[in-house]
Amino acid sequence: MDMKRRNKEIFEKFLAECKGKKFVIATHRRADADGIASAYALTTIFPNSVIAVPDELDEGGKKLAAKLDIKVNVLRKLKKSSFDGMIVVDASSYAMIKDAVEWDVVLIIDHHELDSVDMKADYMIIDPDVPSTGEIIASLIGYENINKTIAFALSVAIIADGARFKSATAETFETIASLMKICEVPYVELLDYAEPELSSSAKIAVMKALQKLQFIWHADYVIVTSETGSNESDAASLIANIADVAFVASWKDKEQETRISARAGKRFPIGLNEIMKEVGEYFGGKGGGHQKAAGASAKEHPEAVLKKCVEILITKLEKIKVVS
Repeated sequence: MDMKRRNKEIFEKFLAECKGKKFVIATHRRADADGIASAYALTTIFPNSVIAVPDELDEGGKKLAAKLDIKVNVLRKLKKSSFDGMIVVDASSYAMIKDAVEWDVVLIIDHHELDSVDMKADYMIIDPDVPSTGEIIASLIGYENINKTIAFALSVAIIADGARFKSATAETFETIASLMKICEVPYVELLDYAEPELSSSAKIAVMKALQKLQFIWHADYVIVTSETGSNESDAASLIANIADVAFVASWKDKEQETRISARAGKRFPIGLNEIMKEVGEYFGGKGGGHQKAAGASAKEHPEAVLKKCVEILITKLEKIKVVS
């Protein structure tokens, strides 16, 4: 049985048992367009449910929520006794949504690498071969249940998380074509929501990361590290357009931990999810993600965390060198 059919069967079994129940549909910290769109699409199946996030939304998440008037709750302000459990989308690790530890997670729908999964649920649909959770959701709920608004949201999610189709499959293009026919919105407008212009404060944070940039050249790869006060993922993505690998760290005083975002160019041979998992575990945190885009939390200050990122990366490069 192929993965798509298997996932559909799991979802239909979940619906048969849980349709009509009231859930919190939660996604990860700094929720992006993929997380918000995926949660929003599921509210058509579970209309009594609410969408929740651990903290603020990123630029893409904010713009999509404002466009579609999506109400997003702060997870810690919700009472567990008012709900039948939690559905988690676009995340499967407690590092991405710590508050989920306190909830009864009944369903997970995600597309991150399996080695970063530490969250448990009664039903789990995780397919790392699909570029976005939005694409998985579209397949699960079926086009007959997708209206213009949901089609718009899922289209934006697929474009945003797939980085303009850099990791797309043939099925991704089929899905986006079908969704665009439903929402009747041109690609240029969808792209405006998938890749929104950064706010002034975000631009300043990225500029500060560029000011603190350091790099080394190892095994013909340019490896960059930097620090910023916020928007570490935006900074890492920008830097990785030129460098082979970028690690950008941000110290979170309230949590007393470093958050680190890692991005890699297409020719880099090592999965960043592996590196982030090792870094997170080494410093008492957690990490994971995708091969080219990953992140971690670490109970240590940025300088030491960035140093460890580079050490682990170089060790892995040397192993590849020996094997070849």
